[in-house]
Amino acid sequence: MAMKAHHRLGRPRSLRVLALVPVFLVSSCAASPAQETLDYAECLSGPAKTLTASVAEIDRESGDIQCTGGDAAQPHQPFTWEWGDGERSTGFFPQTHRYKDRNRNYIVSVTSHHADGTSETESVLVRFVPFSLPAGTTDLLNDTRVDIPSRMLRVRPTRAPYNVSPSLTIFDDSFFTACNGETVEYVLTVAAAIQMDLANNNVVKIDERFEQVLLRDPKWRGMYSVWYSDPVCLASGDTGFQGTIEWSSFFHEMGHNVTLNSPAEYHWGFKQDGSANTIYSETLAQIFQHATAYELVNNRDTYGIGPDLAFDIARSPRASMDIVRRSYVDYRKNGCRFCSWNDEKTEPDETVNTFMTLAYKFFEHAEKDAHGYQEPVKRLMAFLQRFNPEWDKGFSARSNSPQAEQFRATLMSAALSYAFDRDLRQEFRELLFPIDDEVFRQLMDSGTAGESSAQEEGADAKTDEPSH
Repeated sequence: MAMKAHHRLGRPRSLRVLALVPVFLVSSCAASPAQETLDYAECLSGPAKTLTASVAEIDRESGDIQCTGGDAAQPHQPFTWEWGDGERSTGFFPQTHRYKDRNRNYIVSVTSHHADGTSETESVLVRFVPFSLPAGTTDLLNDTRVDIPSRMLRVRPTRAPYNVSPSLTIFDDSFFTACNGETVEYVLTVAAAIQMDLANNNVVKIDERFEQVLLRDPKWRGMYSVWYSDPVCLASGDTGFQGTIEWSSFFHEMGHNVTLNSPAEYHWGFKQDGSANTIYSETLAQIFQHATAYELVNNRDTYGIGPDLAFDIARSPRASMDIVRRSYVDYRKNGCRFCSWNDEKTEPDETVNTFMTLAYKFFEHAEKDAHGYQEPVKRLMAFLQRFNPEWDKGFSARSNSPQAEQFRATLMSAALSYAFDRDLRQEFRELLFPIDDEVFRQLMDSGTAGESSAQEEGADAKTDEPSH
C-alpha cells in the first residue's frame, strides 16, 4: 500500500552493514558458515541441567576473575576448567584465574564429572572489552536497517487506530557499555534482514523499504512492538541494556513488526488484534525470535560476528527456549486446556500455554528434521500469507465462540502441517486442539494453491538479502 515517505533516522555516524550480495569474510579463526553453534534440542527435550556457573568478579586492571556456581548433583571429583586462553585446571567452586591479555574477551568452560560416568559442561563469558563492530563489513546501507536515533523523531500511527506512547524517547550512549550503539544497530540490522527473508519479503513497506527504529520507554519494564507506525518501532525499557543485552527479546519484538505487517496486500495487523490475537501474533514472534538467533549465530562467519558476540547472542534464546518448554509442560500437566481467547478482565493471560505449545511443536519438528529453521519458517509464512477476508471472518478477532476457537486451532495446526509438509492433526488432537477436518482441508488446499507464487516471491527476495 502507498505510504508517505519519512525522513532519515540514523545517528550522526555511518552504520556499516554487509553488502546485500554474497560476501566472503576472512577471519583469523575461520570456520564453516554452516558450523552449528546454537541448537535447541537439549533445551526442548534434554535432561534438567544441574550445573550452573557465573562470573562473579572481574578486575579489568589486574586481569583477575572469579567464577562461582555449583552442581546440584554434588560430584566428588573436581571440575575441569578451560579458561579460553589456553590454560586448563581442575578444582571446585569458586575458582579464580588471571588473564595476561585484557584487551579481548574469553569463553570459559567448566565441566562436572558425575559418579555415574556422565558429565555436564557450562560456559560463561568473561568480558574485558565491549563487543566490537564486526570486521569485513562495508558501508552499503540496506533497505531493512534498524536505527538507534540520537534525537527523538516523530512517530505517527499509519496502519491501525492506536496511539504511540508519549513516554518514548532515545537511548543515549550511556546504555551501550557492553556493546556500542553501532554494533547493536549492526546486529539488529542483520536480524532484520534474516527476518525479511523468513517472511519471503512479503511485508508492508514504505518507499520499498522496511526500516525500524529502537526507542526507549523508561516507564516500561519489558519490550513491545509498535508495528503500525511510521517509522516502525520496537520499544524497550531500560532493562534491555542493563547488565546483559536481551538480544532474543529484541528479535521477538522485531518478529511482531515483520509478521503483523505481512502479507503486504492484506496484513494481519489490527485485523486480528484484540482478545484473539496471541495465538497468531505471539506464536509467530516466538518462532521468529528463536529462528533469527539460530540463523544469525550459526552463520556468524558469513556476517563477520566474532565468537564472543555470537556467544552472548546465543545465551538469551537458550534461556527463553527453557520458558517455552516449561509452558508446554504446564499445558500438558494442566489437562491440555486449549484457549485462543484472552479475557481482558482476567489475570493472567489464559492463552500463554496454548501459543507456547504451538511454538514448542514447531521447534520440536525443526530439531527432529535437523535441516535448520529457514525453510520451515518460510513455508509457514507462505501459508499464512494467504490471509484473506474469508480467513479474517473465521478468525473472529473481536468475538468468541466454539466455532471461532475451532477455526483458530485448525488454522494454526494447518500452518504447522504445511511448514513441515506432513499432516500434524493427530499430534494436535492429542493436545486437545479442536480441529475441523473440512476447514483443515480447505486451508491446506489454499496453501497449496499459493505455494508457487510464494516461492517466486522468496526467490526474488534472495537477491536482496545477505547470503546465509
